[in-house]
Amino acid sequence: MLKIWKQAWRKGHDSVPPPPRQGSDQEAQLASADSEGTSSPSIDVASPQVDNVSGPVLSAAGRKRALSSQSSTSEASFPSKRSKAIHATAPGQPQLSPDGPRHPSEVVVLYEPPSKLTFTALYKQLREVDQEEKYSHRHFSAALHVLLDMGSCASDLVWRRALSDIDASISLAYNEDEEHAKEYIALFETREIIKNWVYTMPNLDSSSRGLNVTPKFLKLVQILQSCRPHEDSFKGVVFVHRRAIALVMAELLRLLDITGLRPQVLIGKDIHNDFLSQNEIFHNFQMGTYNLIIATKWAEDLEIPLASVVIRYDLFDSQLSYALCRARTCGQGSHLVHMMQRGSDSHRRRLLQVTQLDEATQTWSDSVVQSPEGPIPPVTMLDSRDPYLSDSEDEGDPTSYIKDPTTGGRIRIQDATGIINRFAASVSAVGRDPSGLFRFETASVSLKSPPQFLCTVTLPPGPPVPPVSGLPSTSRAHARRTACYRMCNELFERGLLGPQLFPRSSLKTIGQKRVLDVSQDLVTTISSQLTAESKQTGVHGYPRKKPGFWENTIGLEPCTLYPTVIFVRKRESYGPLILLTRAPLPRMSSLRLFDSGFRIAVDLKPGAKFSVDAERLHDLHRYTIRVYRSIVNKPLNCRLEEVPYFLAPLKPSWPGLNRPQTDRWHMDEIVDDIPWDLVKLAASNWVTELPTENLEDSLEDAIIQDRWIEYTRRYYALRVRRDLTPLSKPMDSPREAKYGSFLEYCKDRRKGFEGLRDCNQPLIEVDRVLPVLNRLNPASKNPPNPNKHPAKYLIPELCARFTISASTFRTALLLPSIMRRIDDMLLVTELNGALFDHSIQEHQLHAAISTPSACAEFDYERLELLGDAYLKYLSSIYLFVTNPSQHEGALHSARLRIISNKALFLNAESIGLAPYIQAKPLVPKQWSPPNFTVLPPLPPKVHGLRREAGPSTDTCASLGPCHSGDPADGVKAKDHVMHEGPDAEKDSQEGESEAAKPATEEPTPQKSKKDDQNLQWWAIADVVEAIIGAAYITGGSETALNASKALRITVPSVDQWSDFARKALAPPPDVTTRLRPGTVEGIENIVGHKLNRPHILAQALTHASIQGYEMTCYQRLEFLGDAVWTSVSPSVVIRHIYERDASLSPGALTLLKSAMVSNQALGAICIEVGLDEYLMFESFELANKIRTYSENLKRKRDTEYELAKTENRAPGQYWIDTSPPKALSDVVESVIGAIFISDNFSPEGAQRFFDKLLKPFYDKHITLHTLSHHPTKTLFEVLQAHGCQQFEVTREYEPTEEFPHGMLCNVVIHDIILASAMGTTAAYASKQAAIYALDAIEGDPDFMTRACDCRVRTQAKKTHKKALKQMLASLQEQSEDQQAVEDAIIIVDGDDDGMIAEVGDNIQNDNVYVPPDFLL
Repeated sequence: MLKIWKQAWRKGHDSVPPPPRQGSDQEAQLASADSEGTSSPSIDVASPQVDNVSGPVLSAAGRKRALSSQSSTSEASFPSKRSKAIHATAPGQPQLSPDGPRHPSEVVVLYEPPSKLTFTALYKQLREVDQEEKYSHRHFSAALHVLLDMGSCASDLVWRRALSDIDASISLAYNEDEEHAKEYIALFETREIIKNWVYTMPNLDSSSRGLNVTPKFLKLVQILQSCRPHEDSFKGVVFVHRRAIALVMAELLRLLDITGLRPQVLIGKDIHNDFLSQNEIFHNFQMGTYNLIIATKWAEDLEIPLASVVIRYDLFDSQLSYALCRARTCGQGSHLVHMMQRGSDSHRRRLLQVTQLDEATQTWSDSVVQSPEGPIPPVTMLDSRDPYLSDSEDEGDPTSYIKDPTTGGRIRIQDATGIINRFAASVSAVGRDPSGLFRFETASVSLKSPPQFLCTVTLPPGPPVPPVSGLPSTSRAHARRTACYRMCNELFERGLLGPQLFPRSSLKTIGQKRVLDVSQDLVTTISSQLTAESKQTGVHGYPRKKPGFWENTIGLEPCTLYPTVIFVRKRESYGPLILLTRAPLPRMSSLRLFDSGFRIAVDLKPGAKFSVDAERLHDLHRYTIRVYRSIVNKPLNCRLEEVPYFLAPLKPSWPGLNRPQTDRWHMDEIVDDIPWDLVKLAASNWVTELPTENLEDSLEDAIIQDRWIEYTRRYYALRVRRDLTPLSKPMDSPREAKYGSFLEYCKDRRKGFEGLRDCNQPLIEVDRVLPVLNRLNPASKNPPNPNKHPAKYLIPELCARFTISASTFRTALLLPSIMRRIDDMLLVTELNGALFDHSIQEHQLHAAISTPSACAEFDYERLELLGDAYLKYLSSIYLFVTNPSQHEGALHSARLRIISNKALFLNAESIGLAPYIQAKPLVPKQWSPPNFTVLPPLPPKVHGLRREAGPSTDTCASLGPCHSGDPADGVKAKDHVMHEGPDAEKDSQEGESEAAKPATEEPTPQKSKKDDQNLQWWAIADVVEAIIGAAYITGGSETALNASKALRITVPSVDQWSDFARKALAPPPDVTTRLRPGTVEGIENIVGHKLNRPHILAQALTHASIQGYEMTCYQRLEFLGDAVWTSVSPSVVIRHIYERDASLSPGALTLLKSAMVSNQALGAICIEVGLDEYLMFESFELANKIRTYSENLKRKRDTEYELAKTENRAPGQYWIDTSPPKALSDVVESVIGAIFISDNFSPEGAQRFFDKLLKPFYDKHITLHTLSHHPTKTLFEVLQAHGCQQFEVTREYEPTEEFPHGMLCNVVIHDIILASAMGTTAAYASKQAAIYALDAIEGDPDFMTRACDCRVRTQAKKTHKKALKQMLASLQEQSEDQQAVEDAIIIVDGDDDGMIAEVGDNIQNDNVYVPPDFLL
């Protein structure tokens, strides 16, 4: 049971107080004890009882309920207890009571927050020697943490303990190298300062000015003193988080010389050789040599002998830690003490989350206490993903860990037990093994040696993983650790251990920049902070972050490969392709690509890992190079050691293709379904001779080319045309149209053509292979036909067959888009884990970091609208609660400073968010796989080589040998020479332009700036808002609040939503105006909700014109209500239109929102529902205005209803041209604010108000069709908000029988007629056409995405213009004569698609390269 200790320091025993109060108000008791103050307890361990203690009790039953209330409660108490004598037991073996699991008494001890701390004089002097903390960073960090946790005296002791480490560093730095001279001098001076320093003794007198310990450590000393450590029955364990704190705490306690206290430190093994082994420590602790162990979290699951008192100096991170600490107590009569800082909402939240156990978790926790063979944890088990890294270092072997390549998180052996518990909890609860998660076996090695334990981990049904056993050990805990570590490794090798289960990376933030200082009085300080942190706004350049996955896996040996099958769903012409990685890719959902606006679904299916030998790895390496060279038509190359992933074809008969995506456990074997013969063929040759016999069979799933060179046009073979021969006249082939036959074309156009062996052979009908395209953009279209007509028929005798099949190559052409999307998802997972603990749905987070300029199917704009509303909601409530005396104007100003774009931009900068933002579209011509480079061109002599034999004697075109015969050296330079056969065309100019470039021996890397992206500062702020919107959609207000805190939104001292209710100060009833009789009942009938605090309604209805009540008028509530109903309280305005109009663009949603939250709409609602009748004011002018407005509004409403009925349409915004008194719109918002506060900041009442009154009103009067009665204007605003610039409404005179003088109006968007309408007048027809067009846009959400590419073209123009300016500027710097430079640029139209830029003789010697894309 959990108790809150009150003032209790007397040793005597008073009368027994009344029994404790329990129930739903237990959290309120905790808050009450927190606010009233708590001193240290007196714990009698010799005869376990509680002396003079009173306070609220949190029982086990209370922990099963969610505690929410924070109201004040009367003080409760509990009687003294005396338990049975504690019997000595073997280490780690609990003595269970016959009634069931042992339950210690749980105590919460509150300590005061530390006063303002300053660096010690020693720290400052050492900092002057090492100003950047470069040479003793670890000790500076430890001294700082100890200062915060224990005080200045303990902080100085850190340096005294560091002397041995500094001496060792000095010996390493002492050499003749000048680079180490500064380090040696700094370390030497540091050592001399520490040696000669006079250290002060600890002062525990809280009334003294010389107090040099923190209230937290002082409270610990008082707890230990009250436990009577001089008595034999005392055995205590103190758990801390950091190794440095454990070491200094033991030393400080020895200096204090507390009677009978004999402390010993227990940290990671083999860290310091002067420490006793764990077994010796456990034995001495059991025998009484030591009676206090100070342990780090590393030792939580070890078999520490049972203790009478276990103290958590730092709070728990998880319910597993909580259960393990309970297991270290003696049971009844022992105590588990939680130390919590008074007034800390975060401490209070963590404590309640960990100790509140539902029935299943309580049963599991009791089983952990009772036996090391605990059952499988329930799904509701709360566990932390924070790794245990004391002082940022591992306490074990730093090389022994499992690293997640996506997030960089590492699983060490001490983390493994928690990971396995979490994994088992995540598996379905159906069919769990009742024998438990761990099973131990005992084996005796010899009679003299102690028994050894062997632990076996058995997972619940689901994952196809057999039980895994660990190493034998004399300790059950160590045996369990090794078994769990091996199981983690097995799960990781099988691709079943996702990034969500790995501990966080050691860096808690993705950036290292300074964050804005936080102040409670935001109204007066935020402005100055932003001014101090001011940064020039505008466009900022950032490098696009590359996924860490490829960098983290590049060093792994590729002897074991992990397949991911790329499968285009329901497209038989696309063959499956395997992506082979060095580590398992995280599970990803299906991708969506686009082909001329139509979706292509691509599944990513994992397969079973397999091993490869050197020969197959060599073939995979060269096959991968072949594929990438073919799709980008560039001489790409990469050494085997640097290839991030490999490619391989797959047989369509692989059974895994038919397995559903929901099957997360099963992975089919794949190695035997890889056609290794085709891999070897393509690895060695780019083409083979096309057999003319059985031509139909030879052309099945084939790509052919009519030139024997590597980089040329390729064609899909459609069919054999036996009705055509080379002598036939080209009737339907534009390329040969001016010739009498195909043979004549060859004679005229092909260089060195000597004729055909068979002039009667059939022709092959072909279709050209399109270049690689951006398939991520829904508006992307296939490129138009080139200026030169492609071939439609080819002569078989002159053709060669490409060694990669047509179906495989179609899928390969999608690789740039697929790999870009995979990279995006890897970045999203990395960001989600680094900042948000994987709490945001990844597809929502992906949209949130994608700008419109990325030209993807989604962007942040809709989420930004939602996040902006949530930030307004959050900041308004925060300011309303924390600034109870500020008026509405000051709150408005403070809110603007919190949520302004500039503040959000600075927050994003402080955490390094910008590199994760996706702002550039995929440019296929610039794309290349990671670590691949373009080989340099060869000298002109090499380009002039000719093949000595034609296709009749040379059956293949080979990649050629490798450097030094080593496959890892990659493809030799001559492999990419574009050889010309005897049938090469006369006008073929391949290689000539490239020959002008000088050859180098090493490949030249791709330009490093091609991934740089320019971002407007306000776009970065929009991404911040979009991320918060994504978090809200994922998990509601709590998840969005956590995301806001992670993004450093300035809302300090608020950790969960219930904190607002605890901190709020509502005005008492006696300071507000008196309500008229029946007001409360009337308002409750209007809103449909019962008010819990009716007196707040008086403030909501009080106008500022009433004398004497200016400070309690409705203005503050109006400020709050405006945020509640126009923002994100569930299903209010923004959420309502976000869900109601899910297909609309953000611009259209903004139009609807503006219409709904306008003062005109609110004034009409106030009159419509009758709230104006309850408004209290003292102004005749206001009364006349309200009466006049009400009469005019009702008259216009009746007129609009009659007209709408006549025209058979919905009524529109009849209030649009009438301005209401502002008091009417204000009172609507203030009433909503009053309901929100009355419900303890819960949106339930506001939701009912919206559902009953506002939602029907909006659905009836405010839609796209009714906005301002002008659907044509609305349509144009929607299109412009989408970025469309090519639209019009055409009008034609077209008489019909129905309309003899009819007009036909068409809404045309990008040459597509979206809607048409006929009418007797052009105005009526255009209005109807606009209505039909709005209907079409709402009904087809993807139409604008498919049809409109205005944003893409606008972005391309800007990019092209900027690139051209940069190029010309670069050329100007290298040439004295600008005119000569411009004349030197020659555009040459080559045979292949695209433009080739050559540089004239006057700048050729300067190696100036003009990218082709600049000159388009």
